[in-house]
Amino acid sequence: MIIYHGTNARTIDVIDSPKATKNINGLGFYASKDIEVAKKYGSKVVAWDIDDTMVEYIERPIDQSYVDGISSYEMCALGGMELVMTQMQATSMAYLCNDAYLVIGE
Repeated sequence: MIIYHGTNARTIDVIDSPKATKNINGLGFYASKDIEVAKKYGSKVVAWDIDDTMVEYIERPIDQSYVDGISSYEMCALGGMELVMTQMQATSMAYLCNDAYLVIGE
């Protein structure tokens, strides 16, 4: 399965070292199974090819501690945030993925 992350970062170190950050939806490393959603979050889109079993580990209703101000998982998912990872999960995903590459951007 391919998952995508949009970014405006100057460098694409995110491929090997994704970082959980605090944003409007809370602390986490966010990704989507939909490239169109990822495009909304940056001029560059990075893709990771991960095993389907890994998605079960990271695809979950988002814990309220991650989503200050958002009342439900459904509201968060409307924005396309289907996958949210802690820093440990994001690091593991990058290490265990089958492949990682820049899809859009330079």
